[in-house]
Amino acid sequence: MAVKPQLMEQVCQPLRQQVDFSSKLVLSIAAGIQVSRFYQLLGDNLNMVRIMPNTPSLVGKGMSGLYAPAQVSRQDCEFTGELMGFGRQGCAGWDDENGINGVIAAAGSAPAYFFLFMESMQQEAERMGFSSQQARELVQQAASGAAALVEANPQLALSTLREQVTSKGGTTAEALRVLNEQRLPDTVAKAMQAAVARAQEMEKSF
Repeated sequence: MAVKPQLMEQVCQPLRQQVDFSSKLVLSIAAGIQVSRFYQLLGDNLNMVRIMPNTPSLVGKGMSGLYAPAQVSRQDCEFTGELMGFGRQGCAGWDDENGINGVIAAAGSAPAYFFLFMESMQQEAERMGFSSQQARELVQQAASGAAALVEANPQLALSTLREQVTSKGGTTAEALRVLNEQRLPDTVAKAMQAAVARAQEMEKSF
């Protein structure tokens, strides 16, 4: 089930009449629609797993949250895990369904946060005199390299990696001072909370 949430009921109505779901495994990547709602739309005998992927899955670098009700067999759980790339891409495990909304905030919507930050950096680099291509390459490699450092050093806290880049009284320290003065950490927290709140609102709407 991979359509926009507002279209889900329209899609499910004819399916319920035409498909016997008792022997099927149904996967949903729709945000804001709980399994209980799918029971109403497609029948109580539904064998369903909810998945919350993100767009980097398109290039093998995704992160997904998964939820399977108790009646879903271990075999179906393992199949879904294989499909979503356990061992190759990130998966948040068989979370409590309420945790799916947290996955949306921390991973599902998160690429857009990074794209916005990178977009802002590229725009400022262009104002500094770099061409659009040069600015994009600078920002893209900085982001890619930072992510690679995180992945290569799982034993180090993110704060430690940040501190390793930051010399007292240096340029990085000055840039971070401005970001903290502008309350970037608080803004990020509020954005993630807003994503969760919106997902909860959608659950009530659909």
